[in-house]
Amino acid sequence: MILDPTYAPRQPPPSISTDQAARAVWPSEPNSPIPTLTETRANKRPRVDTHNLQSFKSHRRSAIKTPSSPLTPWRTSFRKTESRPNHLDPHCTAIDFDLSSPHIPAMHPLINRQTLKELDLDSILRNPQLRHDLLFDAGLQFRPTSGRRKRDLSDKYWSAIAQELQTGCTCVSFDLQWKPHDLLCVCAQGPIPQVPSLTYCSPLRALTLRMPSRIRHLLTEFLEVLLFVIQPLTSICGTYANPATLQTQIEQHAAQAAHLRSLFDPELIQQELHHQLFDPSGLFIVIGQTLKSHCAPMRDRLVDAMVEAAKACAPGCGGSKADAVKAVRMCLDILELMKLDIANHQLQTLRPFLIETAGQYELKAFKGRKGAGASLDLTRKWIRTAYHHLMSSSHPIPLSLPHPSHPSNTITLNYRELPQTQQIYLSVLRALTDLVFEPPCGPSPTPVPHSHSLQRERVSKSSIPYLPLYPETTYLDGARLLVLSGEAADATAMYMFLLLFRQLAFSDPDSNACGDPSSRVVVTDAQLASLKKEIRDISSGHLGHCFAQVKGDSDSERWAKVREDIVLQIAMRAKEARSPSTLLSSSPWPRNPESASEPGSDSQPQSRVLASAPDERMLKLAERWSDTNMRPNSPLSTLLRKRIRDVVFNQVVALTFPSASSRHSGTSTSTTSLGKSSNFTSLAPPSALSSGMEPLADEIRLLSERLSRLAHIHLGVYLPLYEQEEFSTSVFSDLESCS
Repeated sequence: MILDPTYAPRQPPPSISTDQAARAVWPSEPNSPIPTLTETRANKRPRVDTHNLQSFKSHRRSAIKTPSSPLTPWRTSFRKTESRPNHLDPHCTAIDFDLSSPHIPAMHPLINRQTLKELDLDSILRNPQLRHDLLFDAGLQFRPTSGRRKRDLSDKYWSAIAQELQTGCTCVSFDLQWKPHDLLCVCAQGPIPQVPSLTYCSPLRALTLRMPSRIRHLLTEFLEVLLFVIQPLTSICGTYANPATLQTQIEQHAAQAAHLRSLFDPELIQQELHHQLFDPSGLFIVIGQTLKSHCAPMRDRLVDAMVEAAKACAPGCGGSKADAVKAVRMCLDILELMKLDIANHQLQTLRPFLIETAGQYELKAFKGRKGAGASLDLTRKWIRTAYHHLMSSSHPIPLSLPHPSHPSNTITLNYRELPQTQQIYLSVLRALTDLVFEPPCGPSPTPVPHSHSLQRERVSKSSIPYLPLYPETTYLDGARLLVLSGEAADATAMYMFLLLFRQLAFSDPDSNACGDPSSRVVVTDAQLASLKKEIRDISSGHLGHCFAQVKGDSDSERWAKVREDIVLQIAMRAKEARSPSTLLSSSPWPRNPESASEPGSDSQPQSRVLASAPDERMLKLAERWSDTNMRPNSPLSTLLRKRIRDVVFNQVVALTFPSASSRHSGTSTSTTSLGKSSNFTSLAPPSALSSGMEPLADEIRLLSERLSRLAHIHLGVYLPLYEQEEFSTSVFSDLESCS
């Protein structure tokens, strides 16, 4: 892959030596002001503001234990109160709430050292999900996190910063349902607290939460993020670059960091802000020059825009404090983009190394994740079931597998006579195919986006989906298996709808035309392709939803309505296929009734619509057929799903099973490079499809290619584990003795 130089950092990321000057500037473990997850999510009981209280001796009374309102989202503590001011509810003396609520602006910017550390090379190299995804997508890149939730949280934070700079207020108000309320400021009651303080207003039945100042946290974190992004990379010395050749750059970076620390004094800036004397223009000019010496060339315009926003705040330029907040926000966004550029540059540079070591790393990570002696019962049962199916299939269990290594492009494998390694290989292929067509949790009720089409946002070990019923060795492919299961369910549903169309088109022919060959109903490939497109347009989503065992939700109601529309369209097309005008026409269907109103079209569109409408008997027959068969585990859906599964399995074996030369030479099937694409050109010809599956050739081909890719990578990682004597004996010994 040719990398775009505009995305690459200007200077190659160096590695930090053990020079003490560099350590003084960038300590290995800086004391981050950001609290840990347990600290931020701890439901601490805030202090209730009780100043200016009257003499409490005349107000002493016992606590009244009244049950809290079911609408109140917090727990009310009924303790004996010794004082009750006029503006406080006697039953709200102690309230527990979550400071991480999305309605409360965060105390720290969303772009901080903790979030950017996920993009460090150490985090990338130790992230099994990311390294596994890189095998499937060569162009995998990081991008900024996006989404409505993040935008809302970010906007709330920067609005709170602007509000504090302009008015000094850190308050946020809520109603008793913990929903945002018009601001009721209580800042006049005293200085800004060091901990959150809650005040209740009885007349308006509202709560005001007064937060500590966010300015100092922002200034401190802003400086640390700036130094964190431009610092040399400490974790890749010897792998990415030679430390001896980068010592000059390390010293330059240390000098830049020391200069920035001398100019950016958070305590002094906070005092200048308090007295309205802070001029950010000069500081941001220096920051802009520093960023341009490190960022990719394509980021220069963003840096210039940030500097211009800061210059507008200079005396006499008419800028406001909102412009200063805008400049700080733009700078943090640029720093995040710079960190992303560096991470993407590292990812592409180290991709050959990551792919070369993927098999060993994933197997080591899996063993470390499960621990020594961990149970693999699901995996053993999964492969044992596939092995049993292959051993007990037809007599004497021949497998006709199209393969390019054979002169006739077709070979016959006797599964019983194969070596154990090849039996294991085929068993895993069959097991993966069964896992796609018969997922333990059922077909996904909603379409899952394919991971190949998306660029990764934030990657962490916690992002690995947890599928408890799936085999342990498939934990990194959970999302892909769900996608493939959805595609298999869609193909099965389409197969059934096309079968319904054929049954309606060929059922109950006209008795007068029985002996006339020219009136015989013929369904062409063009008609089937056109009907497939119409069914997809009507469904506009996931056809396989009919096989999801989910009841009573809005998706099920929507699917019931979509199914009725599809059945009506199929019945109409079946009637048109049996009409004489269709038999004599070369087009797939007669002219669309909706186009009859166009100039030069039929002058009687209503008559054409009525003529193509299905009769009541045909429509009821189609609806009964749909109600009986388009449901989970119906006999017909099970039969058709198995037919498609067998065809897909044959094509997966044709694409993935080792060639005859590698089998005869004894080459291990697990030594193939995981980064190289499999040969996806030698698929079974359409003639190999039968039982009405010819219109589904494209769907079956795509599903087979994706499943073959997944199986190729899976076997490249876990085949050594499956071939271990302890594992293989526990899987195959009991069945061999039974056979």
